[in-house]
Amino acid sequence: MIQLVRKHLMVTLIALIFAPVAMAQMQPAKRIAPKVIKGVSLNASVDEVWTFVSQPKSFFEAISEVENLKCPAISEGAKMSFTLPNDSKREQEVSAVNKQEQVIAYYITQSDYYHQNFVYRILVGADGDKAFVQFEGIFATDSKAEDKKLKALVEGEWMWMKKALEEKFN
Repeated sequence: MIQLVRKHLMVTLIALIFAPVAMAQMQPAKRIAPKVIKGVSLNASVDEVWTFVSQPKSFFEAISEVENLKCPAISEGAKMSFTLPNDSKREQEVSAVNKQEQVIAYYITQSDYYHQNFVYRILVGADGDKAFVQFEGIFATDSKAEDKKLKALVEGEWMWMKKALEEKFN
């Protein structure tokens, strides 16, 4: 009988020790749909456009609104900073480059736009015999007013990118 009581106490003790660990496990991250999706067809091959947009230094230098660009590396993990007319403290990094899928993602870590991090994705594909660039702005705020403000700023930034792409390829 004493052994049975000890066994139950031991099982209970083990359960109590491991209970906080089981409760502290993180839930999987929730996917956030892009709030901004824009695109442009360009008079160039997919390979030409991909080569250009997958080189952050060259791509951002072509955007006339970008000033004070610092981009020492041009690969995944490249950290960069620059200023824009509405954003004096932009810092971002290349968070993913997928040459096969022709996608590059930027993780914006600091911006005057919004106090939280957000993501831009640029995808290159074919549109008939032309190249097509799709831009996505991915962010989530707790406020519809904040969403609307950030969406307008992100769309404005896309327009600068689009202008640079059209000047280069059209």
